[in-house]
Amino acid sequence: MAGESRSVLVTGAASGIGRATCERLAGNGWQVLAVDRDAAKLAWAEGEAAIATMAADVSTEADNARMAAEAEARFGGLNAAVFNAGITGGGSIDDLPFAAFQNVIAVNLFGPVLGVKAVLPLLRRRKREAAGGNGDAAIVVTASTMGIAGDSENWAYGTSKHALIGLVRSLSRELGWEGIRINALCPGPTKTGMTGMIEDVAPAHYDLLKRQVPLQRWAEPGEMASVIEFLVSPAASFVNGHALVADGGAVVGTGLLAPATGAAKVIPGAINK
Repeated sequence: MAGESRSVLVTGAASGIGRATCERLAGNGWQVLAVDRDAAKLAWAEGEAAIATMAADVSTEADNARMAAEAEARFGGLNAAVFNAGITGGGSIDDLPFAAFQNVIAVNLFGPVLGVKAVLPLLRRRKREAAGGNGDAAIVVTASTMGIAGDSENWAYGTSKHALIGLVRSLSRELGWEGIRINALCPGPTKTGMTGMIEDVAPAHYDLLKRQVPLQRWAEPGEMASVIEFLVSPAASFVNGHALVADGGAVVGTGLLAPATGAAKVIPGAINK
């Protein structure tokens, strides 16, 4: 694939991980179709020759068909698709309206399902056009560490992300024989529009959350974009059906003790004697 122009569709491209992914891939020679529900929020891509933009609602079958048609018209196929669009849905099981839960599922789960169905013909076409049909074809969905663990009053969001990982694992078994890989990225706490307001609105809470990460910080969107770039590249040619966690080590603990910070021992030495 070296030296060849590759094309990718990225949803949820207005900001955060989606925008960072578009910028990173475009900077490394990819042709990018950046998609978001709000066209005005894609203004950042104006003047970027390698990035085309369009507005679409990923929760609808019609708009997923439009995305695929636009990618076909511009690129003649796709090498990769990144389904990153997502919304939050916090609230207790008692208080969160069922309609709100349905909306979370529509965007976070139905969106990638409809997206995969829409882009598969384009991925297959690009593979056929590659020399010997051996071109790399890859799909990445943005899940979450809440897709492998759970948090209080985030059951709606967590349910959608758990389902995404199930989708990835199942489709990896279904599509692998065609040479089409699908993987999930599970970001930990990342400075995005979805979570960034916490630092400004509740700095003490943000500091508490930051201390739960062994690296003692939240990720930058570009750090997640670099993982996505790996997953869609030939460098990950044997990575399939994987939920790749990029969270600074946040979910590997028991939750009973905070990570060590160097300022003091988590458990005083006398206790261990």
